[in-house]
Amino acid sequence: EYRARSDEAWYGARVVVQDRWLRVMFENSTENADEWYNPGADFASLGDVEALRARFRRECPPLDHARCGDLRPGDKLCLACDIHGDVEELKYYDAVLETVERAAHGVEQCACRFTVRWTEGPRSGCLDKVGIEVVCCVPESPIQDPVLSEFLDDLTKRFAEDQGTATAASQQADPTPMSEDELCGVLLSLKRAPNSLTGKS
Repeated sequence: EYRARSDEAWYGARVVVQDRWLRVMFENSTENADEWYNPGADFASLGDVEALRARFRRECPPLDHARCGDLRPGDKLCLACDIHGDVEELKYYDAVLETVERAAHGVEQCACRFTVRWTEGPRSGCLDKVGIEVVCCVPESPIQDPVLSEFLDDLTKRFAEDQGTATAASQQADPTPMSEDELCGVLLSLKRAPNSLTGKS
């Protein structure tokens, strides 16, 4: 999954590298919706690299009806949000579970209600009570995509090398300061220099 720059919602997506650029392609969308990352212009620091890494994660599976009892307050969830009251235009944003209102289960059907606090999207900070039909579980394990990993690792290596070069240049331009004993020795030699040149003791 990928959190889009356009609306900060989560979408199914896949990535490829084209001419050194990272291309993010959304499921069930035209190529006009694709998002691109230029390795030479879109990343000014390692922080930018990690920010992009955080936009990807493994797919969030829907909460299974038999697993609602496993949820605990503080669990991170991803929920479907009908932005304009239109169920045909659902977008997915993260939330944190506050409480669970347990209810008797029907035949393979969970009737529990979940109080959640949105952490993303237009309702960020708000509390809502939702049913299992809109709840997905956020996986804890990191995403494993070889294309994305190689792109991000190359950027990380580049910044590490640049940092090493800058550190070396700084050390050459700013040599290690003299200790107090070394400074005293230099001052004494300067005081003695005129006497030695005139032959005076």
